[in-house]
Amino acid sequence: MRRCSGWVLPIVIAAMIVACGEKTSALRPSGDSSQDVGAVAIGKFHKASGMGVGRQWHSAARLPDGRVIVVAGLGRGEFSGIKFDSAELYDPSADEWTWTGAMGESRYAHAMAVLADGRVLVAGGLGDHKEGRDSAEVWDPETGAWSQTADLMEARSDMPSVVLGDGRVMVIGGLDFDFKLMASVEVYDPVAGTWSAASPMAVARALHTATLLDDGRVLVTGGGNRDGPHLDSAEVYDPESDSWSPAGTMSVGRTLHAATMLSDGRVLVVGGKGKLTSAEIWASDANTWTPTANTREPRSEHAAIQVSDGRIMVLGGIGNLTSVELYDPASGTWSGGPEMSWTRYRHTATMLEDGRILVVGGNSKDGVLATTELYSP
Repeated sequence: MRRCSGWVLPIVIAAMIVACGEKTSALRPSGDSSQDVGAVAIGKFHKASGMGVGRQWHSAARLPDGRVIVVAGLGRGEFSGIKFDSAELYDPSADEWTWTGAMGESRYAHAMAVLADGRVLVAGGLGDHKEGRDSAEVWDPETGAWSQTADLMEARSDMPSVVLGDGRVMVIGGLDFDFKLMASVEVYDPVAGTWSAASPMAVARALHTATLLDDGRVLVTGGGNRDGPHLDSAEVYDPESDSWSPAGTMSVGRTLHAATMLSDGRVLVVGGKGKLTSAEIWASDANTWTPTANTREPRSEHAAIQVSDGRIMVLGGIGNLTSVELYDPASGTWSGGPEMSWTRYRHTATMLEDGRILVVGGNSKDGVLATTELYSP
């Protein structure tokens, strides 16, 4: 029998038994789930069913069948917290969470990507003793089980990943086993199940962003150490030539910020460590950065996502924020949105097939959250 790691609280002993199996089973919802998901007021958040455990520094992604998978993360616990090897699935039609198979290793601050065939790749991250991991695993939606795939060439954490146009997965920079910044890049071939080296960045980075552009290139912005210095540089990767080129200089160094592509192909960058309110836009044709309106609240470790009408929503952040703001690319201005039900940072926001947004977990003034909520635009 597979042994779960990181489960120590008595209240989740029953969940341990379920989570260690390969088959999924229904979770008891936590939080307020009495409201009918189909009766959501437009433009508001409402409470959805809660996860089985509270998570921060987890990953979340929508699957081809419309469900959302949430993987690993850091939970409540003494000292540095509980590290999870577990994964959960959210069904929007039923407003229900179920366990799926547990990974072979616990991890947080890792990379995750949904492959073209619907499988899910998880790589790297930090382990039980904050050691960098080089392991990678693949989840099969048909069986609900994880299997080992080839290890990364180098252990790394706190790095982004991007699915390239040809279906390969690119993992960029991060912190190495000794917590030093990395410039190296690796690419995973899901057909062969192997990693290969790509050209390294010009600047070593961690806690940065990576955005897939319309033309298939990848924009990387900012990064650095958690406590600084924070980088103001940006680079663009061209997979056709396996080469990097400079992408201008931002107005300020940024770490733990957010970058989101606009409908016209430009990229909006918001906030960062130090509770920044500044925002700026990169245009690929001019390869330049242009300041835009500041957010009303300073934001770091927040979530950002494009909503169905093309505006960009930023949610929460350090400072116990429930506030939400919406950026209108046409006017270049921010407006206030409806507040979330809980303060959150280190959370995730995932677009559902029907345009609603699922907000999951994170940290708050109440500790690590198992709560989730839905925004209906």
